[in-house]
Amino acid sequence: MSALLDVYRDAAAIFYREWLRYKRDRAYWVGQLAFPLLFVALIGLGLDEVASGADGSRYSARLAAGLLALVLSSGAVGGGITLVDDRESGFLRALCVAPLGATGAVLGKVAARWVVSGALLGLLILAFSFFTPLAVPHPWAVLVALTALTVCFSALGVALAVWFLGSESFRLIAALVTVPLYLLSGMFYTVERLPAVARVLATANPLTYGVDLLRYGLLGTSEFSPEASALGLLVLSALCLPLAIWAYRTGLRR
Repeated sequence: MSALLDVYRDAAAIFYREWLRYKRDRAYWVGQLAFPLLFVALIGLGLDEVASGADGSRYSARLAAGLLALVLSSGAVGGGITLVDDRESGFLRALCVAPLGATGAVLGKVAARWVVSGALLGLLILAFSFFTPLAVPHPWAVLVALTALTVCFSALGVALAVWFLGSESFRLIAALVTVPLYLLSGMFYTVERLPAVARVLATANPLTYGVDLLRYGLLGTSEFSPEASALGLLVLSALCLPLAIWAYRTGLRR
């Protein structure tokens, strides 16, 4: 019981610290909200007449759902930059001698990221609803996609961040790892329309199922089984979380 209380205490402390960081960074919130809205308004609406889905869905709505997945995943990976900043400022070294467990620290970071991602998702869905046919016919799918994408990409961000001493190198390598995942996930186009080789790569990409599940939750259409996608993503999340804890613990020792 005391061990669980220690984990809860550690997670609460890190959560509060991470939340304050996000709360004070107003430029971050403006950028995260403005980019997808402008992208859909300037590109998505213009392609509605020529790139609608086979099921009759408007391209702007499909693109909006895809960009929401991009906001969730890229934001979660970017959360790893705080580890790099802590290393540069010397705070990470202080954590080595502090009575702070890796499990609580990672859970706190993921929880803070989940709250921020949930807030961004809610605000963007509300904004998109004014000029795209975006709705929430399946809230459970949205919640599972939000949780799975946050956990998996937060774990990826932590696993990458512990190996870098500077923020510029972290951003470069993170982009090299994540951009191919984004392009082969169906964010901007349907997987079924990809060339054969790209389609095989896309079906092996876990993000593809996160995008598809989020699109199902927001539009009611999907290319894959929503239930199978949700189960697979939850299993992947359960595997990624221990990986992030191990990576964080390793980073404290470096």
